[in-house]
Amino acid sequence: MLSFINKIPKIALWILFAISVVIGVLFFVGGSQMVDIAGNMWDQPNFTDALLNWTYVLCGLAVLITLGFVLIKFILKFKSEPKKAVRSLIVFGGFVLLFVLAWFLGDGETELVIPGYKGTDNVGFWAQYTDMCMYLMYMLLGGTVLALAGSYIYEKVKK
Repeated sequence: MLSFINKIPKIALWILFAISVVIGVLFFVGGSQMVDIAGNMWDQPNFTDALLNWTYVLCGLAVLITLGFVLIKFILKFKSEPKKAVRSLIVFGGFVLLFVLAWFLGDGETELVIPGYKGTDNVGFWAQYTDMCMYLMYMLLGGTVLALAGSYIYEKVKK
């Protein structure tokens, strides 16, 4: 029974990979249709919605699995070493602070001009959310570059 449980992640990986390959192939070779958007004709692949929905599913699974493992690790760490576990919440607090900062940097009043789009999802909350995501990407990219440069310099100085 234990060997089967150890094989489950590999089986799940291959199933997700197979579904991704099938949807990718359908997207690229499944034909297309001409769509009128704001007076312009655009060539749209037939399986665009399937590809986007599958991407949402994979992103959601990645987030849920990551948060699940972090929570399990925190609980196990809290049982054995409560002080270290509580100290690890500082990193979580830092990320929350980063999200809040990025949210307030965003502008909810900016209206995007999207050809052919007549909805209201490009102002208010969603405009500010989009700005937050962009600022967050910039901050995380900057942090990654600084961490890489800092670790390189640290290794050189340490020798």
